[in-house]
Amino acid sequence: MTTPSLRQQVAQALAAAGCAPLHRFGQNFMIDARARDLLAEELGAAAGVRAVEIGPGTGVLTGHLLALGCAVLAVEIDHGLAAWLERELGPRGLRLVVGDCLASKTRLHPAIEAEAAAGPWRLGANLPYDVALPVVLNAAALPRPPERVVVTVQFEAARRLCSRPGDDAWGASAAVLQAAGRPRLVRKLGPGSFHPAPRVDSAILAWTPERTLAPGFGAFCRALFAYRRKVLPAALRDAGWTREQALEACAATGLDPVRRAEGLDAPELTALHAALPARPPADDHP
Repeated sequence: MTTPSLRQQVAQALAAAGCAPLHRFGQNFMIDARARDLLAEELGAAAGVRAVEIGPGTGVLTGHLLALGCAVLAVEIDHGLAAWLERELGPRGLRLVVGDCLASKTRLHPAIEAEAAAGPWRLGANLPYDVALPVVLNAAALPRPPERVVVTVQFEAARRLCSRPGDDAWGASAAVLQAAGRPRLVRKLGPGSFHPAPRVDSAILAWTPERTLAPGFGAFCRALFAYRRKVLPAALRDAGWTREQALEACAATGLDPVRRAEGLDAPELTALHAALPARPPADDHP
């Protein structure tokens, strides 16, 4: 008997669950077996690995991770698909949380944070486009970040996170992620890798942690890059520091004050943040 393709498996699962892809949840289900297998391989999926999956959908990746021996915690916002996953994969050991993966723009679901605090973990997922950046950045900023992140994101988002100073895509998100670790664009994926096919290309993005972010570094980058084209004293002044504080920080870090904020790389931004006094309250400097 011929094994159904992933496209057929997804269609069968949706029919059994009485569900259809929902735009409001950003549902584009993976139907590319090679992409799924590569994602699991990059994640290092194996017996005993604790994996968190966001948006398991019809369980294409979930079932594969379970078959490889991973202990999987999945967070699914779609109640219909969650009920189906519980019936189909619950008996195989899936732990399922029904809800939004984000508690806020700057916090992951409490269940994910609790899983992270409990021991080494990895994040592997076919992420909905609209939550991809906050999920990856919030995971990287946790006291115990994932040992590996391997996720599908919009191709342009992957390019942005892997960009370098001087690139048009270089900005606060890339700086924060690269200050905490090393991102890597693993493979570009065309629309045909998903059902329904999105209008844009996607990519498998991998990230490994290298250092712990200092408290407030993300807010510092967002504030500074709001004035990215200004020279450092002007950018820092507009972001909430005095010119004197800016010049002192530049001198302490050996940064030429005529450089522009957009030209600093992640280590330089980390050093500059460490040299500055605590930023005034955010509501004083919108």
